[in-house]
Amino acid sequence: MTAAPPALLISRDGAVLHIRFNRPERLNALDPEMHEQVIDTLRAAATDPAVRTVAFSGEGRAFCAGENLAGGGRAVPERLRPRMVPLEIGSGPVLLHEVTTAIRNWPGPVVALLHGHALGAGYDYATSCDFRVVTEDCRLGDPRVHRALWAAEGWSYKITRLLAAGYTTKLHLLGEPLTGAEAYRIGLAHRLYPAGSDLRIIAGEFVQRLAALPAEAYAATKAAMLGELDRRWPVP
Repeated sequence: MTAAPPALLISRDGAVLHIRFNRPERLNALDPEMHEQVIDTLRAAATDPAVRTVAFSGEGRAFCAGENLAGGGRAVPERLRPRMVPLEIGSGPVLLHEVTTAIRNWPGPVVALLHGHALGAGYDYATSCDFRVVTEDCRLGDPRVHRALWAAEGWSYKITRLLAAGYTTKLHLLGEPLTGAEAYRIGLAHRLYPAGSDLRIIAGEFVQRLAALPAEAYAATKAAMLGELDRRWPVP
């Protein structure tokens, strides 16, 4: 019997650590085991001086279309069970919150290479990264309001510091996604490429540029910026 392929593909390209979601038949929907593996991978990479940048991407037709709502809460690690929220669809956002916090606080550059769909939990991952690279036709957003859900992993804190209120209401209160071209125009994305591009190839020069930045200076600057954001509410 053939073993199932790994849900995450971890590889190195010089100083760049690639984390690739590998459930293309489910548009890379995330489950608790994948979150845990990402957390463990980031923690290990933070202690490895040879790793200077982390790049997230997805196999197949999408970056990530969201969370696997059928996954339930059985695989949530024991250390997090006191913080679980009892929901019919699973355990609530406790593990998603932990992984997006680990992404946001990773000391070096973290970039999301977004194509196809970056929705729900995929959008949470992307907005936790320092940089977002997109194809023109990528769809980014949070459709959870249409399922009578409210995302509590921290988006209301992050996105109000990234975008003006008009865009945040479109994304979260109306559940209307942005295209990659729109995200680039309003500053949510940092590089824009044609539809159908293989971002791991076409954006490779940008990713390597991130890896070449001085590690200690980047980490100190990032920590100072996040610390300042954490001390104040954004000015309207």
